[in-house]
Amino acid sequence: MTLVFDIGGTNIRAAMVSKTKIENRLQAPTPKARKELIEKIIDIVSKFPKQKTINFSVPGFEYKGKIQNSPNLDIEKMPLRKILEQKLRTKINLENDAKCAGLAELHFGEGKNLTNFVFLTLGTGIGGAIIINKKLYKGFGGAGEVGEMIINREKRLEHLASGTAVKTISKEFGFREISNSELKNLASRGNQKALAIYKKIGHYLGIGFSNIAYILSPEAIILGGGFSSVKYIYPEAKNSFNKHFKTEPKPKILKSKFGDDAGLIGAALL
Repeated sequence: MTLVFDIGGTNIRAAMVSKTKIENRLQAPTPKARKELIEKIIDIVSKFPKQKTINFSVPGFEYKGKIQNSPNLDIEKMPLRKILEQKLRTKINLENDAKCAGLAELHFGEGKNLTNFVFLTLGTGIGGAIIINKKLYKGFGGAGEVGEMIINREKRLEHLASGTAVKTISKEFGFREISNSELKNLASRGNQKALAIYKKIGHYLGIGFSNIAYILSPEAIILGGGFSSVKYIYPEAKNSFNKHFKTEPKPKILKSKFGDDAGLIGAALL
C-alpha cells in the first residue's frame, strides 16, 4: 500500500491506499499559512510507518519545481516537492488534485469504459482533468484548469459555480455570511432564497459544461468533489447546459464513483 495525501482548500486527508482499498484514514483542517501546512503534513506523516515513497494530490500544478495556479491555498510559487523531500527524507510524487481524481475515475470508476471524458472537482474551487484516448492530457503542463474559465464579465467559473460561490452569490440575496452546509439546510426546508442561490450557481455550471463540450466533445463530464453532493444545483445546471449546447451527441453528466476519495485513490497511481 502507498501512503497518500490529498491536500484540499478545507481539509488535509491521508491514508494508506492500494487500488480502491483505503485504510488508516486521517483528516485535519488545512492550515492557512504555508509554514503551518508543512508542519501539519510532517505531523501526519509521523503517525504512519516509515515510507520509501509518499504521493501527494495538491491544488495547482508544478512548473520548474514550483507550484502555480493554486489560488485557494498558500502554496503559490512554493517548491513544495523539494521542501517535503528535505523534511521527510523520502521520495515525493506530486500531482494536481483534479488530475489524480480523474485517474481514479479512468482506472476504477465511471470513466473505466470511456475513451474521452472530462473530470471536474467541485469543491472550494473547480479543478479539472482531461482524458483523451484513455490517457491524462496535460498539454504544456496545466491543461484542465477549467475553473479559470472566464464566463461572465471577467468572472471565473470557480467563483460562480463552487463552494466559494455560495459566499459570494449569497450576498446578492441578502445573506451576510453563510456556509454551504447552512445554505443546504435552508434549501432542504424549502427556503426560496437558498434554492435561488443554488439555481444561479447551477446556471453558471451549465454554461461551463457547454463550453467544455463545444471545445472537447467528450463522451461524458464526470463530477466529483464535496460541492458535487449539493443536489439543488443540478436541475438548473442541466437546463442551462441544454439551453447553451445545441449539438448532438450530448456528453453524459455523471457523478464520480468515488466522491471525496477520488483524489486519494488517484494519487496512489502516480
